[in-house]
Order: sequence, then C-alpha cells, then structure tokens
Amino acid sequence: MIVPVYKQDIIVDRNIHEIIDFMNKATFRPTSAVITRRNFVKGVEFRGYVDSDGFRIISNSDFESSFAPMAKASISPITENQSEVHLEIGMNAIVAVCLLLFSFAILAIAATAVHEIGDHGMTGGAVLLIIILSVFSGMMVLTLRYSFYSRYKKLKQRLIDILWS
Repeated sequence: MIVPVYKQDIIVDRNIHEIIDFMNKATFRPTSAVITRRNFVKGVEFRGYVDSDGFRIISNSDFESSFAPMAKASISPITENQSEVHLEIGMNAIVAVCLLLFSFAILAIAATAVHEIGDHGMTGGAVLLIIILSVFSGMMVLTLRYSFYSRYKKLKQRLIDILWS
C-alpha cells in the first residue's frame, strides 16, 4: 500500500499499449518482495510490477532503502491514441506509520523537556532531553530529505517525461 505525496490524472497522447510496452521493457520483476542487492539488475530503470492496465514500481537502485518512493499508475484508454493515467507517487504505508510513531516520540520528548524546564529550570536532565530532541529531529529531517524527497523528485520527473514523450 502506498501513501501518496503526489497524485495527478494525466491525459497523454499515447496508446495504453505503448506505455505498458515501454514499462515492461524498463522494469525488472523481482522474485521476492524484499529489496536486496541480489534483485538489483543493471540496465533496467525500474523494479516492480507491470500489469495490462498499470504499474507499481520503484527506481532500480543498488541502494537499499525503505524510504524509496513508490509509483503506482492506473492507465485507461480514452481514444485510439489517447490514454488517461492516474499517477500516484509516495512512500510505503508501513514506513509512513513508522515515521508517524517516530514523530510522536519526538513530540513526547519535546513535551517532557518543556515540563522539565518548567519545573526545574535548565538542569542536566533538561539539557540531555534537548540534545536528544535535537538529534532525533535532525535525523528525521535528514532522512526524509535525502532518502525520500530527492529520490521522489527524480522518479516523478522521469515518469512525467516517459508519459509525455
């Protein structure tokens, strides 16, 4: 399941079979759902699954990451030479839930630090909580920025280029 960050319905001047054929050639279908270095194949642009009316893919990379953005598309023909593509790009739902729980943990640490500072002032425990809060917040921001967002932008641009070309 995908938690979409980007959703768009695009009408393209390409036949559904052209899009599916291209995606079939550019996509490696792993034998396992687990992304490992063993199911990385050079020379293929995407990894995932292509059906007769859409696809579900991630960028093919030997970099193992749970934060890899996923793309899901449903394609339906409009006319002989036009198709409507419902494109969604986002992160895996399990990863999104884990990030949400991590965010709640950061908020709990922040609330505890504020309470500690209010009751006892800037003592050693409050300073430690602020340091932990800073480290965890920084880890989350850097992880989202460099593990998800930069790869999301590349995948989105590449899929739009494929659909419009």
